[in-house]
Amino acid sequence: MKFGVIPSLRSAREVVELARIAEDAGFWCFGVPDTAPKINQGCYPTITASLLATDRIRVGPQISNPMNHHWSVHAAAARALDELAPGRFVLGLATGDGAVLSVGLRPARWAEVEEAVASIRTIASPTLEIFVAASGPKGTASAGRVATDLELAVGLDVETLRRFAERARAARAAAGVAEPLRIWAMAPAFVVDHEKDVAAARLGLRAIANGSSRFCFSRSFEDKGVPEEWQPVIAERLRRYDHGYHGIVGQDAPNSLLFEDRPDIQNYLLERMLAVGTADQVREKLTNTARQAGLDGIWISMMSSPFGEDRRQTLERLGAALAPALR
Repeated sequence: MKFGVIPSLRSAREVVELARIAEDAGFWCFGVPDTAPKINQGCYPTITASLLATDRIRVGPQISNPMNHHWSVHAAAARALDELAPGRFVLGLATGDGAVLSVGLRPARWAEVEEAVASIRTIASPTLEIFVAASGPKGTASAGRVATDLELAVGLDVETLRRFAERARAARAAAGVAEPLRIWAMAPAFVVDHEKDVAAARLGLRAIANGSSRFCFSRSFEDKGVPEEWQPVIAERLRRYDHGYHGIVGQDAPNSLLFEDRPDIQNYLLERMLAVGTADQVREKLTNTARQAGLDGIWISMMSSPFGEDRRQTLERLGAALAPALR
């Protein structure tokens, strides 16, 4: 069972410092965000610095795309980083979400993602681990055919994770790929010190749950287990998602208020998309989901604290909560 962690930061220096903390905590991989370029810094300089500042942990973009960065840029970067830190660079790709939409580009088609991965493999190291993130049937099948690892961005619903893993492995078998496909879930997580703080943390992280939901549900609800009567409401509200505030937390953040009049739906999305609670609660939710869904690992998005605390403290608390599973 492996865990990767992805911080949400706009300071390259802080990201590098968090990479060191993640390595010391025992995380298997550290993801550098590649999203919303108008408000975030470039991922590849930060990845390079993070690899050079650490010794063991894998580091890579989580998640990049072939639109902001041409496949040749990814491939050339992969070659250079494999030379600087052999075997520790991993490449995360998808169609593009906030990174492309926030600057007026269109997301890639899944056929374009597959072509990009095939092209990258012609010049990158043959041992390069390529993670492809998907939230629907087409993406799951594409990842099954070309990725070493599939990241399922469908929340922490066990049955949905199982169904999509089966789809990916079926597509892989049909394509004649013998190498086993590793399956990961993706979920933001936040650990509080005391039970009394859980409700406030959930309230402050609604924007994060809604952002994860937008990626998961904006194109399709097919096979995702969402109550049918809620689907039109969720679809309509998620169309209002403001990419200019992507990743911004707080009770009054614009994306926090999308379901303000539907607490039943908001609570459902919070429970499905996030792991928020005390150390024991977060660890049990993540490890139980992984065990029941037969996962190889979980990528954890470490979002900004809704309480405004230092991000180093947030990561250290998360690492301590997961320590029994990380060692």
